[in-house]
Amino acid sequence: MKLQQLRVLLAVAQHGSIHEASRSLHTTQPALSKTISELERELGVTLMSRSTRGVSLTAYGTALVKRASVVEQELRHALEDIEAIRGHDEAQLNIGFTAVASSGPLPDAMASFRKRFPNVALRGFELRPQQIFEGLREGRLDLGLVSTCNGPGTNAFQWEPLFSVAMHLSVRTGHPLRRVRRLQPLLDADWLVLDPIDDAGSPLVSTMNMHGLEMPKRMVQSASNLLGLQLATQTDLISMWSDFVFHGAGPLRLQPHLLEKLPIADELPDFDVFLVYRSADLMTHVCAEFAKEARHHAKANPPWRQPRRKGNAA
Repeated sequence: MKLQQLRVLLAVAQHGSIHEASRSLHTTQPALSKTISELERELGVTLMSRSTRGVSLTAYGTALVKRASVVEQELRHALEDIEAIRGHDEAQLNIGFTAVASSGPLPDAMASFRKRFPNVALRGFELRPQQIFEGLREGRLDLGLVSTCNGPGTNAFQWEPLFSVAMHLSVRTGHPLRRVRRLQPLLDADWLVLDPIDDAGSPLVSTMNMHGLEMPKRMVQSASNLLGLQLATQTDLISMWSDFVFHGAGPLRLQPHLLEKLPIADELPDFDVFLVYRSADLMTHVCAEFAKEARHHAKANPPWRQPRRKGNAA
């Protein structure tokens, strides 16, 4: 199995067409088809199904593409490390982060990193935790900053504690339930949910599990935090936000007096933010340097708290 064969397979899988793949690789369709056929003969399986509508991967093809993508990314990392050793800092760094993580040390870390490595293509993607894990697994992401109320997750990665931030139940100013002090009376109210309810590490699920309560029955779900803030301040939905919304910095910080913290006596979980990566040994030079910046800015006069627990090396 040759690297060029894998690259051809990845191109066809990406474009869903031998014609488009041949254009992207600047080669002829017969040459590309021959490469795929040689790979299929070598493996003894059919990788693609061909039809008038294009090509689609078989189960064998899907399995190989999944691994081939990681191989291609690791080769890119190896070449970038070689260039770094030679004194060149041209590379790319892909970072996935959750919404809460974006309001912590991430902007300062990115600014400092850009000053040191101006030629590195730095790309940030706001994603849900499961999307970050998928990107790390497939090699599309080099590093993740993941917020969770449930501690380190999948043991397929390293989880390094970065910082913690308090969570608050909140309502719009003047809300009729603004003086409620216990969770139980709120369960029949209308709630805003910003994280998937099948995520055990989400704030609302963690809170209800902590106190042995059922999830509220009436919920409005929003995958957008900015839309969520508008709903929280303009409707009677009960919502849960990190301390950044009230005292932090960044796009999610509210103007004063738009939201009120409920005086809840029941304990609420903290949001812990972790650096998540596959292995320190597999980090590229620029990825390792960015991780250093993130650690540094997490410790430098933060409006958040230092992590409460030591990370595990999964």
